Amino acid sequence: MGFKKILAAIDFSEPITQRVLEVSSELAKCEGAQLYLIHVVEKEIPILISEGLIAPSTDLSVINKIFDRVTEGALKRISQVASDLRDKYQIDVTTIVEAGTPFDKILEKAEEIKADLIVVGAHSKSGIERLLLGSVSERVARKAKTNVLIVRMEEEKQQEEG
Repeated sequence: MGFKKILAAIDFSEPITQRVLEVSSELAKCEGAQLYLIHVVEKEIPILISEGLIAPSTDLSVINKIFDRVTEGALKRISQVASDLRDKYQIDVTTIVEAGTPFDKILEKAEEIKADLIVVGAHSKSGIERLLLGSVSERVARKAKTNVLIVRMEEEKQQEEG
């Protein structure tokens, strides 16, 4: 029962994105699978405010221009990542950039492409942030209709074991 379509969700945060790319690419190579890379640009104004990208009084046209610029940047980055993976692993890679809520878009795209496996990275959230938001990987794992692989960093695994 091999994997034929692997959807790897990346957010460009280091080092977890690199780990997700390595694991999903190795799996795609071993299985002869198609690798789909998805990056979701969050279209949430409070997130942009908290990141210092916009002020609460910014008008809607400015916000739309920011989203366009962020999306354009994401398209360039993910295209370069895909090209690097094709060269390094000799695999077929398709890129996807969506705007919306990450876990919703990841699940929608997984169903749309009929993914056999979703690969996501585990981010270290704690306290109130985890209570209020949960994590994308946890939500994807709970709601996915297919297999989910949650990739963790080696240091995190060692700290929990120790």
